[in-house]
Amino acid sequence: MRSGAGSHLRRLGCRLSALLLVAACADPETGAADPTLAEVAPPYPSGPTAIAVGATLPNLAFEGLSTEGQRATLQLADYYRPDEAAPRVLVVQVSGGLWCGTCLWTGTHVDEIVGPERLSRLDRLDLIVSDRDNAPASADEDADAWRDGVGAEGVAVGVDPDFVLRAALEGVTKPMPLLLLVDEGTMTLLDVMSDPTPGELASAIDRALAELDGEAPPAPVGDVLVDGLFDRKEWSLFVAMADVPAAPPPDPTNEVADSPAARRLGEALFFDAGLSASGEVSCATCHDPVTSLSDDRPRAIGEGQGSRRTPSIALASHSRWQGWDGRADSLWAQALGPLESPLEHGASRVLVARRVIERHARLYHAAFPRTPLPSPRGWPAQGKPGDATFDALAEEEREAITQVFVHVGKALAAYERTFRVRPTRFDAYINGDSKALTSDEKVGMKAFATSGCIQCHFGPRLTNDAFHDTGVGGEVDAGRLEGLELWRRSEFRADGAWAAEPVSREAGTDGEAMRGRFKTPPLRGVAGRAFFSHAGQAASLEEVMDGYGQGDGEAWVVKVGETAQWSMVEFLEVMRER
Repeated sequence: MRSGAGSHLRRLGCRLSALLLVAACADPETGAADPTLAEVAPPYPSGPTAIAVGATLPNLAFEGLSTEGQRATLQLADYYRPDEAAPRVLVVQVSGGLWCGTCLWTGTHVDEIVGPERLSRLDRLDLIVSDRDNAPASADEDADAWRDGVGAEGVAVGVDPDFVLRAALEGVTKPMPLLLLVDEGTMTLLDVMSDPTPGELASAIDRALAELDGEAPPAPVGDVLVDGLFDRKEWSLFVAMADVPAAPPPDPTNEVADSPAARRLGEALFFDAGLSASGEVSCATCHDPVTSLSDDRPRAIGEGQGSRRTPSIALASHSRWQGWDGRADSLWAQALGPLESPLEHGASRVLVARRVIERHARLYHAAFPRTPLPSPRGWPAQGKPGDATFDALAEEEREAITQVFVHVGKALAAYERTFRVRPTRFDAYINGDSKALTSDEKVGMKAFATSGCIQCHFGPRLTNDAFHDTGVGGEVDAGRLEGLELWRRSEFRADGAWAAEPVSREAGTDGEAMRGRFKTPPLRGVAGRAFFSHAGQAASLEEVMDGYGQGDGEAWVVKVGETAQWSMVEFLEVMRER
């Protein structure tokens, strides 16, 4: 950090240079400065430059939106003001994006934390690294979404998909967001904070302004702690987590999403092993209500063994994308995939339609009275697109079979939308029962916040529905990269012909950036499950946390120390339904 006297001398030198430039170009008769030159911004400091505390930042440029909301290239030179009478500070917030809970909270509350007196001497630049799904951010789509998401009207928002400002931390992994304080008179980086508390942020700005004014820093701003542990940001995020999910959001793509008749059909189908090639595999085989709608196995076993763990689907109806890799964008589309997968049900749409006609005709007619079941005369025993037997059928027959198949998916989704979760001791604690958690569990809850877990595990379901590489191991798997390709090729998309009301889904950027990334699992009820992570590579919560102590994942995934690992297991055990 520079001394206050040094910063004053440097700023005075910049001001003097600017004044001499204007004076040299003044009208020799009137002494008035050339008005065209008076509007020219001073040249950016020539360097040397570096992205480090105490150094002059390079004149970085970011694509995004200006303060007026117009598409623009934002440069740090835009904030270079060597001739200001009162020194000013640029606050650069670098956020993961809308997937990041701590980023959202800070972005929403930063002006309030800073307060009007400090704000009068600050400028703000928000930078986002990735989009809602954790794909590389796009200036044309994600800058505006961030501004709307945090209510940052009038704030310049740029995208930093390469995360160039990560260098300010000198390679140290820290949780997001990053807050950089920059002296606008010299473009020197004064301070860098990782996910600061409200008091830490306010205190850092006070120190920066005092230094630029050549004054002693004021006393630090303290954080008022709830239960002696949790600062305002942490507690606010925890309160939002304790909003136990009830009814799922509407699904306009499914015309029977909340139909009682469709639910009854869906329940019968969910437990029907006749929808599989062997007659032995049902939806409930892997999603057993007795085992938290999972199967207590490291890898799913249907007609064959899969490469991934069966996730609990208790809260799937709330999810933006379905499955570990997000290959489906609706609950009904997800339900159709396993039916035709050779490793799961091993069936086909022809077999499924035949089974509905033979065993579920009455329930089907009640759920879909306007769509009579077709006659299966002339159909093969099995068949789906790409099979010669199916492709040989007349187009009208293929469409009729697929219509029944789609209705099966929508009925299954209607049933799955009835799944609910029960409150946990965590919810009781947040809602006022201070004795619902032990002191060790509260310490674990604090570690859950300070170790960056609530970057991704936030909200009522404790998930952001985004895709991440946490670096905790598992077999090589394309993850979201494959899921995006399967989604793009799917005939059962939310914006496709089989959707009741087509809904567009923003899928972000594909490519190698998404390889090996998997959807963040919800943590509600996590302690009641067996095996964890996408490939079931962890047999216990202790093994999960040990992985976070060794992993080398994304830049904001903190390597958790042994003490925090132990305490967080105590907290995660609280997430057992009562």
